Amino acid sequence: MQQLILLNYFHRRIVILSLLLLALFINDSLAKKYEPKVSINGSGLQIPRMVSLNQSLVFMRSGPGLNYPIKFEFRKKKYPMKIISEYYNWRQVVTYNNIKGWIATHLLSSVKTGLILKTTFLKIRPSNQSLSKAKLLPQLLIEIKKCNAEWCKIIVVKNDKFDGWVKKQFIWGLTNNHIQ
Repeated sequence: MQQLILLNYFHRRIVILSLLLLALFINDSLAKKYEPKVSINGSGLQIPRMVSLNQSLVFMRSGPGLNYPIKFEFRKKKYPMKIISEYYNWRQVVTYNNIKGWIATHLLSSVKTGLILKTTFLKIRPSNQSLSKAKLLPQLLIEIKKCNAEWCKIIVVKNDKFDGWVKKQFIWGLTNNHIQ
């Protein structure tokens, strides 16, 4: 009889220990697979990604809706923004100056633009030895046409006569998923 009681006691201990280990394993595997959502009923496109403003006056709000206060006002069409989150037809964006807020999707465009980070030269061909067409100053707004591994073909937005190549390292507005 005493052996039966001891056997039941050990069986219960083994079952409890097994259940605890199983719970720890499930909890650990769920924690590894869970990733916070950056998109709630959004576009399904990759995040982060670059967009630009399609109007010359755009209000950035503190939250995803018209009832949220205006946080910032942009007055430059084609100004680049990085989308970092989506909520229905609103996009949380961040600017070159690290200003974060929400903009309605109808005010954004998929036209790829960027800003020159520091003084550099616009080259005729994608090569350091190529002749220069112009000197580009920081904060200059550009449209990005295509990129290779090191260089991007761009057009200066203010004066579309200036097109050429700039090294990627001098452009703000590129992400890893930037189309080549």
